[in-house]
Amino acid sequence: MQTEVTRAAPAAFERFRRVVNRPLVALVAVGIIAAFVRFAHLGYPQRRIFDEYYYSKSACIFLGYDNDTCDVNSHDERYWRRERGDTGAWVHPPLGKWTIALGELAFRVDPFGWRVASAVAGTLSVLAVAGLAQLLFGRPIWTFVAGLLLATESLHVVQSRVAMLDVFVAAWIVVGFLLLLLDRRWIERRTPSAAPEPAGGDPRVPEVPPRPTSVPEPVLRPWRLAAGVAFGAAVASKWSGVTGIGVAVLLSLMWERTRRKEAGLAHPLWRALQAEGFGVVVSLLLVPAAVYVASYAAWFAEHGWDLRGWLELQGAMASYHIGLKVTDASGEPIHPYLSQAWTWPFLVRPVLYFARYPGEGIRQVIYANGNPAIFWGAVLAVPLTAYRWWRDRDWRAGFVAVCALGLYAPWLLVSRPQFLFYATPISPFLVLACVFSLRWLSELRIAGSRSRPYLPFVVGYVVLSVGLFIWFWPVLTGGVLSDEAFRLRAWFPGWT
Repeated sequence: MQTEVTRAAPAAFERFRRVVNRPLVALVAVGIIAAFVRFAHLGYPQRRIFDEYYYSKSACIFLGYDNDTCDVNSHDERYWRRERGDTGAWVHPPLGKWTIALGELAFRVDPFGWRVASAVAGTLSVLAVAGLAQLLFGRPIWTFVAGLLLATESLHVVQSRVAMLDVFVAAWIVVGFLLLLLDRRWIERRTPSAAPEPAGGDPRVPEVPPRPTSVPEPVLRPWRLAAGVAFGAAVASKWSGVTGIGVAVLLSLMWERTRRKEAGLAHPLWRALQAEGFGVVVSLLLVPAAVYVASYAAWFAEHGWDLRGWLELQGAMASYHIGLKVTDASGEPIHPYLSQAWTWPFLVRPVLYFARYPGEGIRQVIYANGNPAIFWGAVLAVPLTAYRWWRDRDWRAGFVAVCALGLYAPWLLVSRPQFLFYATPISPFLVLACVFSLRWLSELRIAGSRSRPYLPFVVGYVVLSVGLFIWFWPVLTGGVLSDEAFRLRAWFPGWT
């Protein structure tokens, strides 16, 4: 009897493992986790914090509600409503503000109403990153790990719980790259592989190089067109989304060159430019441009097809951003929480969104800060991923490295004032770089052995990352902390 029970236990475990070891189970699990941490007590604080002061009111104005409902009461706010039909946030495109407006339309103009769209976008972007991991690695365990790490990435969580624009940019960029990967799979399934010439079965006779093989070159590819729509929506939410378009164009041309090279075609890069240039321009430049213009549909409805006026608006927006200075006339920083892009991976200066002191020695704060395990881990993981791309010619490593570096590097050239939360669209790809490195470490074996010595480290890293998120949860959500408890979480002077 005992033997039967002993045999039944492993069999039951194996059946359970087969049930849960599926991509759909991984996606559902991370979706539930992501939604829980983003929607829990979403209505707190019960007032506008940080830049919600602009975007939540802009959304309300877009809906046509009166000044009292939108809390538009200052002279400045009334001026911009009269002149631009917006608040001071007119310097950003309208799609993100319209997305916030959908939440206000569905749930009233209150804290939950103006934040719910961000929570939905943050949750969907976690699912999209898990989908990226599934396409890249093909194993549910890494699908789950990628989704779990982003679901508990502190900066992404905070931006998913406030009515600001960056989480929408992040969501659209991640969806864009997910669609781009689907496009790669779609075209590869239609591309014949170039098999080497037979060598007569004699191992002493070298194989003849493969015959050149033609490759399909459709101009309009459905997944690539859809990716263009997503990248256009990113730019229509905030101009910083343009970095996603640049990376997408680069990846598309790299992949098309490789596809022709593997088919044995001569001059693969030149042939890729000739054959794919028009399709790439249409899908990843013209389609995003059309989406961007379409995001101003309400503006055109109000002003008529005034293309000159619209171009003047775009010029005014550009002039505003170009004219921003880091310091004021007296040489002092214009904001106490500025941080240069080179400092973002090191989390030198998080941004204080909210502070309340309900009693002596008690505080409630919300800091936009990254998860140290992911941001600091990515300082090693991104170069390691780039190295594996160079050494192994692994296109998956190339995808992750190019996305992470391509979205980050342009910020190093920007002179306007910068904040850590601008890194929100980059954080999903820092997660993917960490997952790629963890996967590689987990598969390393000692020579001549089945042992995987780094597997405990991989498990420990995931546990540490989630543990740090839980530890910092109170300072991400405005939880009640004593001054001593806060000091335990303020590791560096820049974190206060």
